[in-house]
Amino acid sequence: MCAYIGIEDLAANAMIEILDKEKKETTDSFVSYKTLEQYGLEIVKLLNEKGENAILILSREETRKMLRDYSDIFVECKQSGMEGIKLRENITIDVLIAKFRGYLSLDVLLAFMAEKTKEILWK
Repeated sequence: MCAYIGIEDLAANAMIEILDKEKKETTDSFVSYKTLEQYGLEIVKLLNEKGENAILILSREETRKMLRDYSDIFVECKQSGMEGIKLRENITIDVLIAKFRGYLSLDVLLAFMAEKTKEILWK
């Protein structure tokens, strides 16, 4: 079996971990595309090391699609000269968990939550 990890999963799970660390329900936290890519690569590496095939699906077209399909959740912005994603107002950690974690396999979910992968978000 192969796990396909898209930008929407990376963005949502990064925001879940950021919100959880900050112990906030909602936030104006920002995650850059560069950080999302590094987070995703670490998740794929971790899954591959455990024998799970994983493919990261990142492209400008996929990003545009995510921003269109989830325009009620994410907004593209620029912060400190870096492009990335923020949550829309009133999007809570519970909303993100319900929408983006319910369908993940256990291995993928654990990879999103692994200390080693989360460290990338704190750099």
